[in-house]
Amino acid sequence: MSQMPAKGSSVLIATMVGLFAIAVVGGLLIGKRSTPKNPTLEQSSSRGPFLYQGMCASCHGPEGRGDGVSAQNLKSAPRDFSLRPWKTLIDLPSIKKVIVDGIPGTVMPGIKNALAEPDLDALAKHVLKLADQNPSPTMKVFSKTDQLAIDAGFVLVANSSAPLLQLEDEQGNKSKLSDYKDKTVMLHFWGVQCPHCLKEMQSLLELEKSFQEKSFVMLHVCTDEDDAKVAQQIASKYALGIKIVIETSGIGLARYEVQSLPAFWLIGSGGRTLARSVGTKDWASSSCKSFIANQILK
Repeated sequence: MSQMPAKGSSVLIATMVGLFAIAVVGGLLIGKRSTPKNPTLEQSSSRGPFLYQGMCASCHGPEGRGDGVSAQNLKSAPRDFSLRPWKTLIDLPSIKKVIVDGIPGTVMPGIKNALAEPDLDALAKHVLKLADQNPSPTMKVFSKTDQLAIDAGFVLVANSSAPLLQLEDEQGNKSKLSDYKDKTVMLHFWGVQCPHCLKEMQSLLELEKSFQEKSFVMLHVCTDEDDAKVAQQIASKYALGIKIVIETSGIGLARYEVQSLPAFWLIGSGGRTLARSVGTKDWASSSCKSFIANQILK
């Protein structure tokens, strides 16, 4: 993987720390200056989201997905509240403790005594709400078995909103998974250092072409090379004409819990999860083609 020069890294880290400090201090000032003395029920219910946006959203994102505007500049990815397991219990006391004390050895700072207890409660409750309302699709119980899926080597997953992906191709064109909500998408997570991945590139390209008249798209997401041009050159040696992308947020693999390669996810129209699989397959087989055809526009 390509690396930044040492001097560039130092400048980036210094800038990152500065921006992060500004975000935290700004959030603390919001908390201190505008705490209602006698909050109404309506004010209390909106207090948590208000504090979260000022103190947490720049890193953890507006919906707690770990995709805030500062996330890409941090040395480690901020917590996506939907993913499991957490390092702590997922309850109010544990969340409050992390907010106050931070997590040593990480970029998560502690705010100490900066918030009054009612505000701390409100903020922790909102974080817990984000964790509960956006559960990881992989943590939900798999749905009923399906013979087509079994024959194709897939397992059906609970129908839920697909995690975010931020993508970029060799020309620098940026896109998101949500840009393809009107199509059925097959995510193909592969690596330039995965010989099995490279070996089946051509058969995946042919599979993709067989569905080109349908509302179907395959996104070939490279997992171990952060230069899209390099990844594209390598993939093209094995499948001329294939178009690859890289995931730019740095936390896409965690969102889809990719632990071995190649890995596949089927996302239905509307951005809902359908099925997942790991490992190479005979993509020319009737079982694979039938299963994918059956998922199109679901």
